[in-house]
Amino acid sequence: MKRRSIEVRCKCGQALARYKKGGNGRLVKMFFQRIAVDHAGIFLTEPPLPLNREISCPNCGKRVATVQIVSGKYAAKMNQGAIQPI
Repeated sequence: MKRRSIEVRCKCGQALARYKKGGNGRLVKMFFQRIAVDHAGIFLTEPPLPLNREISCPNCGKRVATVQIVSGKYAAKMNQGAIQPI
């Protein structure tokens, strides 16, 4: 599958990450291994984030994602109301 790099931003304009997205359409989930650059330092942390942990924008405090397991891999399920459309 062909992947393209996209910039993920909060509605407030804060740059969150650069992600290698596959397919067309909305950004529903972000697999952690496909995150190229974590601008805000909120996705790729040590130790890894626990399940069901909410991830918030460091600028405005809105919840942008929740950590889940999707297809056996850790992913951030995105809050569509908190991120800019792709």
